[in-house]
Amino acid sequence: MSEEDLGSHESHAEQLRARVSVSGLTSQELRLAALGAATDDRDAPEPYGTLVRQIIADSVRVSDGQVLAVREAAGSDKAAFEVILTAAIGAGLARWDAAQRAITEAKDAAP
Repeated sequence: MSEEDLGSHESHAEQLRARVSVSGLTSQELRLAALGAATDDRDAPEPYGTLVRQIIADSVRVSDGQVLAVREAAGSDKAAFEVILTAAIGAGLARWDAAQRAITEAKDAAP
């Protein structure tokens, strides 16, 4: 992957981060907490936090109960989906950031 490709991907990642935080059904504070939970010390308030941490750690193990609790707290399926999607985007971007750091370090270590 070329340096140009990494820059392009980084630009897209930053645009995605910005877009998620701009508007939605849930509060910006909640979206930013869900988005940043994988990389920051942020934590979404309960019951959102439990679901967000589960999505980050092992999304295949998200339970119906976790989703139902968020759906009830959020007030609609769309708002609950927004929290779920934002947490998944945050987890994916955290993995992207880690991969980009690894690629950069490997390039720096190459003879």
